[in-house]
Amino acid sequence: MYSFQTNAGRKKSRQQIRLLCVIIFILAIALIGVTVSYIHTLGVSEATSEALMARVLSEASGAQGAVYRLTQSSGTNTMTLLSTVRSHIYAIQSINNIASNIYGAGTVLADGDLLSACIQTITDIEERMQAGSVLTTLQTQLRDQVDQVVGSFGGAI
Repeated sequence: MYSFQTNAGRKKSRQQIRLLCVIIFILAIALIGVTVSYIHTLGVSEATSEALMARVLSEASGAQGAVYRLTQSSGTNTMTLLSTVRSHIYAIQSINNIASNIYGAGTVLADGDLLSACIQTITDIEERMQAGSVLTTLQTQLRDQVDQVVGSFGGAI
């Protein structure tokens, strides 16, 4: 005849419950791990964003200070001040590239066209300076462009 275990259904049910409990426990641990990882990554992302913005603001402020000294100088240190403004503008462009690489194409902290216009104006000033021309209008134009760059940060400087 047939041997029949009276508790076979209960044992199988208990094993399934234990297995489900283990699976739920593993999933809960995995969810906690993913959540902690996400929170950490979010914090790092915010810190990176803040650091990039702080650096851009610093460079913009430096460019603005140098361009104002340029428009008030007597001309003896014009090339030095122009190179200082150029280096600040290049730094802002570099930070824009970094932000774009980190956060995706199209992400910029400062308007790239305006930065390119600043570089072009600096080049024009250098060319006119070598030719011995008057620089007042170009210096004013550069000052206005740098003020626009600074103004694009909404008064954060």
